[in-house]
Amino acid sequence: MSYLAPIGTGLIGFFAGKKRSDKEVEQLSLGNVEQALNIYKEMLDDMKLRYDKEIESLKAKLQESQKHIEVLERKIKEMATVRKRVVKKNTIKNEQ
Repeated sequence: MSYLAPIGTGLIGFFAGKKRSDKEVEQLSLGNVEQALNIYKEMLDDMKLRYDKEIESLKAKLQESQKHIEVLERKIKEMATVRKRVVKKNTIKNEQ
């Protein structure tokens, strides 16, 4: 009988402590998941900012390239016009 009381008390303490320990582990686990989610969100936000900056930079380069293409197209048209005049003058000279 004298052994039953400490064993019973020990078992009750063990199960009560186990429940408490399990709850603490669960809370820590939830805290870790929340922390991981926050880190993941920060990473995604940072990636979005970097990609937005890169997209804006690429858009600016594209606009610059389009302007350059327009200038080159105008020059090509001017050169074609000058070429036609030269050919026409040469044709007239050769006919004379």
